[in-house]
Amino acid sequence: MSDAVRAAGAVVYPDNLAALGVCRALGPRGVPVTVVSTDRISPAQYSRYARRVAGPRGADAAGVVDFLVALGRRHGGRPVLYLTDDASLVALQPHRARLETAYRLPQSGWPVLETVLVKDRLYRALDGVVPVPRTRVPRDAGELADIGRDLGFPLIVKPLLRCLGEGESSPPFEKVFGGKALRARSAGELQAAYAATRARGFPVLVQEEVPGPVTALYSVGLYATAAGEVPAAFTSRKLGQVPPDFGDGLVVEAVRAPQVIPLAAAAVRRLGYHGMADIEFKLDPRTGEYKLLDINPRPWLWINLPTACGVNLPYAAYLDALGQPVDAAAFEQRDFATRWVSVRGVLVHVVRTVLRGRAPRGLLDVLRRFRGRRVGPFFTPDDVLVRMFVSPAYWWAWARAVTGGLRHAAALGQGR
Repeated sequence: MSDAVRAAGAVVYPDNLAALGVCRALGPRGVPVTVVSTDRISPAQYSRYARRVAGPRGADAAGVVDFLVALGRRHGGRPVLYLTDDASLVALQPHRARLETAYRLPQSGWPVLETVLVKDRLYRALDGVVPVPRTRVPRDAGELADIGRDLGFPLIVKPLLRCLGEGESSPPFEKVFGGKALRARSAGELQAAYAATRARGFPVLVQEEVPGPVTALYSVGLYATAAGEVPAAFTSRKLGQVPPDFGDGLVVEAVRAPQVIPLAAAAVRRLGYHGMADIEFKLDPRTGEYKLLDINPRPWLWINLPTACGVNLPYAAYLDALGQPVDAAAFEQRDFATRWVSVRGVLVHVVRTVLRGRAPRGLLDVLRRFRGRRVGPFFTPDDVLVRMFVSPAYWWAWARAVTGGLRHAAALGQGR
């Protein structure tokens, strides 16, 4: 990589675990990384590979864009901008033209991104291209009875879009309901789930539940170019998630699953999408098909697992954004056994569940899968986040966050 390409650098927003994974993917390659952080508890700002810049706390999308554009122009050279959560992707898209005056954005814009993020549009676009679960979008509660008879139970109710806006006033679906979807085993449960989600403002779809254990969930992490090529792809499967039904992966294992890569490639080509993506499938034992469940068009929670296995997706995006070749041979998966394990995620789930007066289902099964060669989201041998441990601002923010979280969980438990 030439000095000019390396010097372009990267800006990562917002600061979260996915941002930390991006820093650790780019920093060892010599790419200077700036992390925009609006608090003192998020982890990427403490990475040895990152330079922290304090961002505007509580700003609306226009204010964030003003800040980012000014930062990019001060940086010079149009750095590559990585957006690391759905809320930022959605909120900043109307301002993409302004952002592109100061940055290179390594992914598709609207309307392609809208099709990927809005789930009913995603399933319609891919129907007949790759297997997808049977899905209906009710216009009102009066259609639920017919949908239940048509699709059969159990069903799942999931949001068309996981987030309604930015900030604490618009939390994502999983924070409101404790999972990425709700299960309905009967007509009564379907009515209740629909009423609850609509009461919180979430437009939803109703979908057949693909049966099978969590280990039937496979993912393809990839980078797709604007020409529709997929020079970098990584395959994995979940071994444990919390909550156990529709949660985030807490144990994810690199596996050899070449059968799902053509499906993922066909999906991104049909959508016209380019950029990083985590594409999730579930093996349907009734048909033997791998059915596409979701696409995350951004760096995700365990983005450091592909990097550890030789498939450095943020770096592939960086090279392509700067017009450099992305050689598939340099991004081949060479590890099919390492596991990504979030010990912190398990502990947080246990505390929250117990405070709500419930038993943490599936916990022992998750813990049994901690064995073997593994990486985690926080600490790595070359980046132990020393600056975090010696920062009084971090510990003060951590104490406030823990206290607030315990109070919130206790209040939820008392309300049940």
